[in-house]
Amino acid sequence: MKHSRFLWKLVFLFLGSVFFFPACQKKVEQSIDFDIPGEEPLAYLPGVEWAVVTDSVAALREDAGFEHKVSQHARRGDIFVVTGKQLLNVKAADGTVRTVVWYGFDQGWLIEDSLSIYENRMNAQNAAEQLLKR
Repeated sequence: MKHSRFLWKLVFLFLGSVFFFPACQKKVEQSIDFDIPGEEPLAYLPGVEWAVVTDSVAALREDAGFEHKVSQHARRGDIFVVTGKQLLNVKAADGTVRTVVWYGFDQGWLIEDSLSIYENRMNAQNAAEQLLKR
């Protein structure tokens, strides 16, 4: 009888240690990298806008407004990250004045009439591909 009690105590001690000690192990945190090769870091960042050039050729200006020098040219389907916006009043040939948005990029500024704006790079890329199919 003493022998069987001792055996049961050993069994319970063994089972208790099997279940108790793994719970005491240090947990290792793992991170999952969401890195898509070839993508820009701002591609899906909320609040970052992307512009697609809709004109066949558009002149990027050094600053917002037609009075500024052309810094370079863009073609239909080119995609840019929007880095700034500026509202300007533009006088039309008939004398009417309208407010337009100029969008700034690292390469220069374009008027809203030459662009389409998207909320992420993927949408802009899809739109550019559709423009180039025409």
